[in-house]
Formats: sequence, C-alpha cells, structure tokens
Amino acid sequence: MQVLQAAFSFPVADANRACKFYRAVFGADCCEQDADVVTLALPGVQIFFIQTEEFNHLLKPAGIEAQFTPGLNAALLSLSVATRDEAYGVLKLAANTGGNPCGQAVPYPWGLAAYFTDPDGHIVEVIWRDARARV
Repeated sequence: MQVLQAAFSFPVADANRACKFYRAVFGADCCEQDADVVTLALPGVQIFFIQTEEFNHLLKPAGIEAQFTPGLNAALLSLSVATRDEAYGVLKLAANTGGNPCGQAVPYPWGLAAYFTDPDGHIVEVIWRDARARV
C-alpha cells in the first residue's frame, strides 16, 4: 500500500475564528476557508478545522458523534520550523492572535520545543532542530 496523502481533521467552535488565527500564524497562502471548513495546507499534509456541527454531520454515516470539549483534546499537532527565531515568532503570532502559550520553550541538545493552544484548545507543538546538533 502507498499512502497518497495524509490529512487530519479537528472540530472547532467557529470556523471563521480558526481561519483568521491560522492565517495569522502560518500565512494566508497556506490557509483557505470554504463555509464551515478551514484547510491548512502544509508540506506533506493537509489539516482541516471543521465547525463542530459539520464535523459531526460528516461522521453521521459512520454512526458516531465526536464529543468536543474545548481545551480537553488528546491530539498534538507538531510542526517543524527552520530557525530558532521562527519558532519564537510562531509563538508570538499565536499569542497575539488568540492562542495561548503553554509554559516556556524547552531547550534540548537537538534544538527547541515550544507549545501553544489555538482558540479552540488544540495543542500545537513548534519544533526547531539545530542542524549542528548530533542526535
């Protein structure tokens, strides 16, 4: 089997708010909105933020309903950036556009990891890997 594309979907309370947030944090070029669905197209993966009602409508044929409680999500969206400054820049953008930084950035021998939540409480990890580090 060959996987042709990877995608993840997350429920959100307000698609307009999610779109504004992710456009501000990751750039307008990689974020589009079509009604209740926001698509964040990143290298090698697409992430869909779908308004809760539409999310459950899509799940209806499977006979299940997603239980969505903002801030109580067990998923972690991890994104790598090219430089330490970009990692801190993403955190700053997230904080300035409705996200919430989580703790302090954590330095590692291989680079840096930092975390924030989006306006719906989804956890995002920003990673910078120092090319000079040996892991």
